[in-house]
Amino acid sequence: MNRQEEMFQLVEQYRVSGLSAKSFARENNISASTMGYWIRKKRSLEKGSGFVEISGSTSGAMEVELIFPNGVQLRMNGGDPALIATLVQLRHV
Repeated sequence: MNRQEEMFQLVEQYRVSGLSAKSFARENNISASTMGYWIRKKRSLEKGSGFVEISGSTSGAMEVELIFPNGVQLRMNGGDPALIATLVQLRHV
């Protein structure tokens, strides 16, 4: 089991424990800040990407707007899925 899996398992134990994060961390000999980090990281991954699939047909041009977490905004006419996928992947480079 890697560190992330271990800590996510600990986060699940914390969630059902009924304890505060600080108390749970103290009982498990980890710092409160470390516990907080892994709680936030797991919550972030559980939220998903924030993208939703749109199906159906549209008449005319479709306007697409991408807003990245760092505040960069991209607006374009047309909805070429391959282009959008490429632009989203560039964010991870």
